[in-house]
Amino acid sequence: MITQHPPTTKINAVNFGYDKARFPSFNGDTFDCLICSEVARNPYECSSCGHLFCEFCIQDWFKRQKECPNRCPKSATINKITKALLKLYNDLDIKCQNYEDCKTVVKIDALDAHEKQCSQPKCQNFDVCQKRVAPGLEKFKVCDPACILLSRLKHMLPPNWVEYRKEIQNFLQEVDSLGGGGADVKGQAAAGNPGTSASFRWDPNLIGTNIELDASRTVVRLKEQPYMFRTVIGDTPLNGGLHYWEIWADPQTENELKIGVTTKRDFNINSAFCDYDHGFGYYGLGQLRHGSNASGSQYGKKFKKEGVLGIFLNMNRGELSFSLNGENMGVAFKSDELTKGPIWPAVSLLHCAGFTLVNTVPIPEIFMR
Repeated sequence: MITQHPPTTKINAVNFGYDKARFPSFNGDTFDCLICSEVARNPYECSSCGHLFCEFCIQDWFKRQKECPNRCPKSATINKITKALLKLYNDLDIKCQNYEDCKTVVKIDALDAHEKQCSQPKCQNFDVCQKRVAPGLEKFKVCDPACILLSRLKHMLPPNWVEYRKEIQNFLQEVDSLGGGGADVKGQAAAGNPGTSASFRWDPNLIGTNIELDASRTVVRLKEQPYMFRTVIGDTPLNGGLHYWEIWADPQTENELKIGVTTKRDFNINSAFCDYDHGFGYYGLGQLRHGSNASGSQYGKKFKKEGVLGIFLNMNRGELSFSLNGENMGVAFKSDELTKGPIWPAVSLLHCAGFTLVNTVPIPEIFMR
């Protein structure tokens, strides 16, 4: 019998196993589903015969039969695979389902987060921004407010400054409808830099020892024996205005992250950025860190292997705030140092940890009230 019932889902292509052609460095049968013969998706294992099954495949089977498909004794149970096997499974490299377009290979446990972002249509200015349409901006077919304005100005070449001014005025009148239009957003739009999601990826030249980046430089993994913080730093500085990005948890993370910003990049990246005075960080234990590796005030809730952490930098006010799963945890830091660029996003990882960067979403309304 099955002791942990997977949820009932509609039948579609993504319920069955993964096509083996999507695995560039794995061609064995260790993780094959006995029912669909593909690499098992959300794998379950029989306690008697050891065969694996997709979550959907075995759920569907048990609607008709009440025993293992391999006709094991009725005392056999079918459960999620063990932690040891799960670690091997999660270490598999798999191609994005849009591989022909994005050319990205990720670890299988980071696939859902990557494909959620990758499945969005390209921004109509993709040749310039290299980003995809953000939730809430579908009707504009752009990634952020800056690209709305860019699209309009593109249609007005050769330059006509009178018409440019009219278009900018029209744009400012619409800012409030873009998912968070406060005075700060309007001020940024007038400066030609609307408050948007922060446009950066992780710098491959500024990552700590043993940290791995995927091809998109948004998925980060660390797995090593030493217990030392290692840091990744953004490749593009933030120089003013409003900026928002998200860190999506990796379920295999064993040690909490330190997440925030740094005003310098010339420090030992095999340490936590917020150990220094130039670093401002939220520690996943529910604490803050600034200029110390051992102490900081209590703040917000804990964050480690599940959920979405939002980071909002308001350089107009010199404030750094965080949210967890859509709940604003409040201003974490307020400092004049946070009003002046350059400032770089940064994350520090310890021993066995990972996350996915998502920075294609507009600033949530919770930060604009």
